[in-house]
Amino acid sequence: MQNPAFGKYIDTHAHLWSEEYLDRLRELGATETDVARNLRAGSSEKDLAYRLALMDRAGVQYQVLSATPQVPQYGTAQEALAAARQINDLYAALVKRYPDRFLAYGAVPLPHLREAVAEGERCLTELHFQGIAVNTLLHDGTCPLDQEFLPFYRALDKFGTVIYIHPTGAGACSPMVNDKHLEWVVGAPIEDMLAVLRLLKSDIPYTCRNLRFHVAHLGGGIGFQMQRIEDNYEDWDAFRESPRETLARNFYFDGANFLAEALELSVRIFGRERILMGSDFPYFQDDKYVRAAEYIARADLDEATKIAVLRENAAALYGLITEARADFAANAK
Repeated sequence: MQNPAFGKYIDTHAHLWSEEYLDRLRELGATETDVARNLRAGSSEKDLAYRLALMDRAGVQYQVLSATPQVPQYGTAQEALAAARQINDLYAALVKRYPDRFLAYGAVPLPHLREAVAEGERCLTELHFQGIAVNTLLHDGTCPLDQEFLPFYRALDKFGTVIYIHPTGAGACSPMVNDKHLEWVVGAPIEDMLAVLRLLKSDIPYTCRNLRFHVAHLGGGIGFQMQRIEDNYEDWDAFRESPRETLARNFYFDGANFLAEALELSVRIFGRERILMGSDFPYFQDDKYVRAAEYIARADLDEATKIAVLRENAAALYGLITEARADFAANAK
């Protein structure tokens, strides 16, 4: 089945790590780098050729690269900063080499606030990345979307930064998840949803109104719980402002969920302009990479909504909307 107006899609949820970067994280104390190795997700010529061929097969023009959940949080502040610069410089080199194929979210050395601000600003002003990626949890169990990190978000607010939120695979630190090794089965989307709710409990989305938040995996099912969440705001003052209105204002959710019915519900709850394509490469490859676009094309949505999800929403979010609309008009004829 050919996708609508086939091609030039924007995959907003894709990962890339060099072996050198993963080795450095392990040297600094990371214990979970094996989950990112031997997946054809590196920067070698062989891995890049495979990635690009797969993108072509799926009709993807751009992948937005991110290092999450392998973020540079280990070691001293300066060691973490050096690791962040290592992966960010690699992404910058790839974007320069393939300007029509790759975009990037920068990595920052949270929890080290001063260094994270400095590297975040470098990513945005010097490297011209599309935003900054953060984990739902840090290795010490703290959530970088909580109030204590408000100075970091205030510093990035003036840039209108996109903050990409991705789970860690820590199962939300819950024995109910981790005792049965469900960290990636359901733990990841649970982390997505809980991270958004914790964010709504902080001052961050209300005082940093220029920020835009991109949440992985359709927000982990938060749309399914939207009425319950809104009721707790209206009846019990659980949130500072209406959660549904806040999410509809500055939040986006990528489609790395792959269930058409879940996609259709998310479009209905949040609006078609809030949903982005995402593949979760390299964890889904070959036919399941192509599925990331195909399931959107097969969903019970009108053609304009499908095109919005496949590329126009991301193009608008990243400032490429003029080109995307021209391409759509040409392909639609």
